Amino acid sequence: MTGADATILSRRGALGAGTAALVSAVMPAAAAAKPRRAAPPASVDVLILGAGMAGLHAARMLEQAGLSVQVIEGSDRIGGRCWTASDVPGRPELGASQIGPGYGRVRGNAADLGVELVLPPRGALSETASFSAAFSIGGAPPTSDWANSPMNRLAPGEKALTPFKLLGHYLLKDDPLVDPEDWQKPEFRHIDVMSLRDYLLSKGASPEAIRLLEVGTPGWTLDTASALDTLRKNHYYVWEGKNGPYHVVRDGMDALTTAMARSLKRPIPLGKIVAAIDAGPKSVRITCRDGSVHSGRMAISTIPLSVMKDIPIRGAVPADERAAWNRQRYYKTVYVMLKIKSNFWEKDGLPPTMWTDGPIETFAYFPSLVPPYGSLVAITNGAASGHLDALSPAALGRLVIDELVRLRPAAAGQVEVAKIHNWSTYPFSKGHIGYFGPGDLCRYGDIVGKPVGALYFAGEHLCRVHAGIEGACESAENAVIALLDRLGSA
Repeated sequence: MTGADATILSRRGALGAGTAALVSAVMPAAAAAKPRRAAPPASVDVLILGAGMAGLHAARMLEQAGLSVQVIEGSDRIGGRCWTASDVPGRPELGASQIGPGYGRVRGNAADLGVELVLPPRGALSETASFSAAFSIGGAPPTSDWANSPMNRLAPGEKALTPFKLLGHYLLKDDPLVDPEDWQKPEFRHIDVMSLRDYLLSKGASPEAIRLLEVGTPGWTLDTASALDTLRKNHYYVWEGKNGPYHVVRDGMDALTTAMARSLKRPIPLGKIVAAIDAGPKSVRITCRDGSVHSGRMAISTIPLSVMKDIPIRGAVPADERAAWNRQRYYKTVYVMLKIKSNFWEKDGLPPTMWTDGPIETFAYFPSLVPPYGSLVAITNGAASGHLDALSPAALGRLVIDELVRLRPAAAGQVEVAKIHNWSTYPFSKGHIGYFGPGDLCRYGDIVGKPVGALYFAGEHLCRVHAGIEGACESAENAVIALLDRLGSA
């Protein structure tokens, strides 16, 4: 464990106490003691690019430390990849949905702001809990008895594993990691250069298991994902699950990010799409497409690297860091949310959630905290999502409903398209969750987020110990610590 990681883990008690306690735990004495220099007109101490979880958490910490902060957001909404589909019955989440027992930073923000966390509704899909599902292979009628189905052509030792369980099974098989930060040790570098496919094969996955694992793969394909990156994130979520139940925000994740934004001293302007960045050693100047200019003594960018790499930057971006930005990958995910008119699954006797190896990979049922119905979300990931990108929303919606009704005739007339979201084509992220390709985690993990002049970086792609939205907050904390250290020594 590195010193920084040990410090992060040792703050668990402070994290649960909320943002004020967290700042007290991390703010360097030098930064606290040094008087602030007067900021130039129309400038702030720290400018933050992006109003997602990382940006909002950093802003709250910096304001608590006594600095002036301005957050700007390129899209027309607050929250980034924390996005509740509030206009869809059941309010499914488009991004982050569950809060682990050890998500101290996220839970601290919720506690500070009076945002209520509750257990997920019964039957909800979970990082750790089991759930029922139906399965269809090759377009055959679905079954919930996967272990005994003739569609199940897995090896004898795999037959009891559903397609949802295969990846976790092989990642946990002889898992070499003990603690969440172990992946950083030199002895595990050889796993990073392995593709996820090669790692799964080395653990004994059968050819049929590999074929099924390509469905909903966490990368574009099993060949484009680093085995170590996938292993460390799975290890973290399993580690979290051992410490207690996951929770959800009662009113949706939007309620938490909205409350965080409203707690800031300055309102967050929307539609501020960054066109250029001037990152000097003592100030950062941002020019937006609408012609507005924003400046700060320092800045933190939480813009996903899929977008950041295309923004002109005036400043010394090292060649290896620029290469790291260009190599950063993001999940390809398409969501089609369906409004349910009746519980059609009660007629065919199958669970509402269904996994297929067809053009639409998963029909995931999200029960609602608000009766009577939840929502059914058609999810397609990775390479399989590529053929959906070119479809019009109407054509995509028809494809989803036609596939559902073909496999489950009881659904005919019982669902309608409520909302479509394609993370791959969404211009403010150009993908969903960040991940590393084979060899890239160890090659670029330490340099992908290095400061450029007075410009610092945060975001879930920079997490070192945690993952998901807690990882996003961890990266924000790391950026704030480094920034305060620099201000304190100036």
